[in-house]
Amino acid sequence: MENIFELTKPARYTGGEFNSVTKNFDTVACRIALALPDVYEVGMSNLGLAILYSILNAREDTLCERVYSPWIDAEKVLRENNEPLFALESKRAIKDFDFLGFSLQYEMIYSNVLNMLDLAQIHLHVNERGEDEPFIIGGGPCVYNVEPVADFFDFFIVGEAEEVFGEVIETFIAWKNSGKSGGRRGFLKMLINISGIYVPAFYEPLYADGNFIGMKVIEPNAPKKILKRVVKDFDVTPTVGKPIVPFMEIVHDRAMLELFRGCSRGCRFCQAGMTYRPVRERKKETLRKIARRLIDSSGWDELSLTSLSSADYSCLPRLIDDLKHDFRNEKVSFSLPSLRIDSFSIELAEKVQTVRKSGLTFAPEAGTQRLRDVINKNVTEKNLLDACAAAFAKGWKTVKLYFMMGLPTETEDDIRGIADLAQKVADLYRSVKNRRDVKVTISVACFVPKPFTPFQWFAQISAEEFERRQQFLKSLIRDKAITYNYHNAQLSVLEGALARGDRRLSQVIETAWRNGAKFDGWSDLFKPEVWAEAFTTCNLDPRMFSGRTREFWEPLPWEHTSPGVDKSFLQSEWEKSQAEETTRDCRRTSCTGCGVCMNLGVKVNDFAKEKLPPSENLPVEEPKEFSLTKYRAQIRKGTQIAVLSHLDYMNLFMRALIRSKLPAAWSEGFNPHLKVSFATALAVGVTSDCEYVDFELTEPISESEVSRRLNEQLPDGAEILRLKKLRGKAKPVMSLVDMSRYEVKLPFDEKLFGSAQNSVTSFNAAAVIEFTRVTPKKTRELELKQYIVEPLKAEMIGGILQIKFGIKITPTGSVKPSEVLKILRERFNFPTDFSAAIINRTELLCGGKLLLDV
Repeated sequence: MENIFELTKPARYTGGEFNSVTKNFDTVACRIALALPDVYEVGMSNLGLAILYSILNAREDTLCERVYSPWIDAEKVLRENNEPLFALESKRAIKDFDFLGFSLQYEMIYSNVLNMLDLAQIHLHVNERGEDEPFIIGGGPCVYNVEPVADFFDFFIVGEAEEVFGEVIETFIAWKNSGKSGGRRGFLKMLINISGIYVPAFYEPLYADGNFIGMKVIEPNAPKKILKRVVKDFDVTPTVGKPIVPFMEIVHDRAMLELFRGCSRGCRFCQAGMTYRPVRERKKETLRKIARRLIDSSGWDELSLTSLSSADYSCLPRLIDDLKHDFRNEKVSFSLPSLRIDSFSIELAEKVQTVRKSGLTFAPEAGTQRLRDVINKNVTEKNLLDACAAAFAKGWKTVKLYFMMGLPTETEDDIRGIADLAQKVADLYRSVKNRRDVKVTISVACFVPKPFTPFQWFAQISAEEFERRQQFLKSLIRDKAITYNYHNAQLSVLEGALARGDRRLSQVIETAWRNGAKFDGWSDLFKPEVWAEAFTTCNLDPRMFSGRTREFWEPLPWEHTSPGVDKSFLQSEWEKSQAEETTRDCRRTSCTGCGVCMNLGVKVNDFAKEKLPPSENLPVEEPKEFSLTKYRAQIRKGTQIAVLSHLDYMNLFMRALIRSKLPAAWSEGFNPHLKVSFATALAVGVTSDCEYVDFELTEPISESEVSRRLNEQLPDGAEILRLKKLRGKAKPVMSLVDMSRYEVKLPFDEKLFGSAQNSVTSFNAAAVIEFTRVTPKKTRELELKQYIVEPLKAEMIGGILQIKFGIKITPTGSVKPSEVLKILRERFNFPTDFSAAIINRTELLCGGKLLLDV
């Protein structure tokens, strides 16, 4: 991709991250691109795709690469250059792969799916695709109603993909070896024999009087109902081997340890709670082994213990104790992203946050007990206040509370209850601590009824009513300690239409996309008017899908696929919600009759009753006394990582230091950090032979050993060139630098060299060059020549123009080499632009000496 350094966050598009896998594209039997239709930092945070990437690349016959939605500026470059969307590892066009698999995390990324297909130069519609185009696969949470995007996908994987994906690959290779018998449709017909595969082309939706009335099977042998695939023994199921470590910060920038899959709490609004059933745990010892591998291979210093309700893991207190012991000398912190109020304990919170302390997050979901009973939340106000009181007594002062608005049977009293509950939490802190520095944040989402939940029949309220209720709640909050956030009502209502829509919405989605809809989940890019116009153009009313109560006897567009939950159970739960009756958790009591275990031939796997071996009686370690040894390294920053910002480059080195298992020194107290400091920042796009970093170890180790171990962990483009121990009280490397030297190389026509020399001479002769620096935060007037300590020198070597110069670095600032070149071009008529130039920092100096020689 051209002009990559001019893009927002160019590291999104380079690939080459530590632990990414590159194979021979032309020799493997099957080539798969996995996609999440959002930006890199969102896609790289998806655990499901990371698991599949690891599993698929473990196969010798398969190559698996990644692709994400390019941001607006990158898309513009691709379209202007007619360059097809490419995969990160090989940079090969996506259209050259055998499969393109999309993870459909929620409905508002559907327009991005079409945008990515178009950028990849792949036909949008299944019936238009040629024999040489990839098969388009869908999976993820949205697969339980994919009718709105069915026209764009060759097939879907319903349920958990760890096992079924391998069966798809083997079927593909057999079809390929048979000479691709029957063409694309021939392969899709072969997939009928694999459970959990839904091929939309084999099913025809039926309508009468504008209403969906059923789904007709039009391909012999295609099943009438597709049950989800489920991993029965989760403990032995492969997970991420070595996680890809991104160069840039991502949304969840940490290692993720999946404790168990499924949830049996039975919250009636929660699709995941129904579709991921039953609960299947991993054994504690299995999790310890996975955790060790994740940290050792990544260099992350945080481990997130993930699941739908992590605190419900049967061995959690013991697991955390063991993990704390396993990583006792490594400053690894642990987080529980999904804490239920009724399973919270202050002891657990303190264990988790021993290394780094953050705020606490709870989800009461509703403001009154009546409404919490309606949604089967099974927590009380007392649960919340007791948890908060214990936390406040132990020093916490920040609490986030999550609620939903527009739930079935909600009244203004329920909305008032949200404000009252937040106020009680704030007042509780003041009574416990006798201080006023509490911060309570309430985030209120708009309820969206989802398929395969007891509320799938419920009519969603209108955007106007959501907005009225949002403003009503806002009027009730007067305490400055309480912050109130709420969702975009128009976006939530559109999500409701797409969640419960049928195949007719494919034309709405395509129309909206063609008129500019993309990144609809980003509030600043969402265009409600475009979607409204698309519904009008297609003669469809969105309220027909989102704002209408369905009858129990009415056929639903998603019922030909199933997560295994019986419709009768969902109907019973709906009726109990109207009676404000709750349902018990089946996990450690008795069956509630949802049907999943019987329908799928699987059972709850829970280790609560398993007798654990006694805790290891480990001796209490005495604090070690050590004297720190300080090192200074000179590092090359090559073209492969030139796109990194200074912060990303710092993180790259620190993760390599952790992976090296060198005895790195950490700061003390809360939120410890590595004792590492870097020299002056390098502009994005500039390479360097002289990046410097100081770091401390708790043991003296030879320079050669330190260099070797670090170089083994640094990615391509980074390399320790020199390293030495520092003696005595060495000044921080940042404070030493007073000058930098640069070399610019540019393919150049020798006929223009005379003009170039004239420009350089004029530049050097100028006594003063004033210019304006504009950044997103401010505009400054600067004088450039005061920073030029060595005049520009130009020479031609083998068709390459080389320009060298030196820049002063002062405590108050400096100038960038790009600013020097820009002024040379614009003010002194340099005969060509510098878009193709390679800029390299050759030296960082202090008093004329290299920093390792000071």
